[in-house]
Amino acid sequence: MKNRIVFVCISLTLTLLKDPLSAVILVDHSDAQFADLAEAELKKMRMGERGLVSQSLVEQLDVSATTTTIRALTKDEETWHPNDLKGTRSHVVPLDNKVRGAERLVPTASIIYVHTNRIDPKLSTFKLGGFVYVLAEAKDLNYGSFSADFRIREKRSAFYRNAWRDSLGLPLLNISDGIATVDYQEAKKMDLLNEENKKLFPILSPAGKQFPSNSYENN
Repeated sequence: MKNRIVFVCISLTLTLLKDPLSAVILVDHSDAQFADLAEAELKKMRMGERGLVSQSLVEQLDVSATTTTIRALTKDEETWHPNDLKGTRSHVVPLDNKVRGAERLVPTASIIYVHTNRIDPKLSTFKLGGFVYVLAEAKDLNYGSFSADFRIREKRSAFYRNAWRDSLGLPLLNISDGIATVDYQEAKKMDLLNEENKKLFPILSPAGKQFPSNSYENN
């Protein structure tokens, strides 16, 4: 475990020196191909090419008080999700001593483990939106808004995934892991996906919330 921590620290230092303008999202460059793909997709999000919602997600990660490290899933089982027997499931590891899935109400740094096929736009698995999904989970850890309720976590991450898929013209997901995930769709219909409301993203159950009249007017 100690060796693993040292390795991560060295990788973070090298990344900080390479890209000081995005110092809070740290991409491990041990695998050059993976790093290039991850950096390319993050850049598209920052530039707004994946829509306002995805852009706001990366902006929040960029200015967070805690770090999000992005690493490739490898043959090393230390990088695998505990319930993954093949080493293909992207996941987020909070850097604290709490059990996986426990509530986090204080900013918590994390490591995202992502399979390369989730960030390679040449592959069909890229379209699933797995990368933005785990970024959303990391953001909730960063800001101390990580729920112990998996249904809430699913809806929050799915809001960003649907926004990302929408930017690519892909079908939106109404169900994810048995949970209804239509919050993004409802917010879009209500014309809430704008600069004024981006600090409120993800907007869950938007029909039951009050918004400024210039954002949404119920005629």
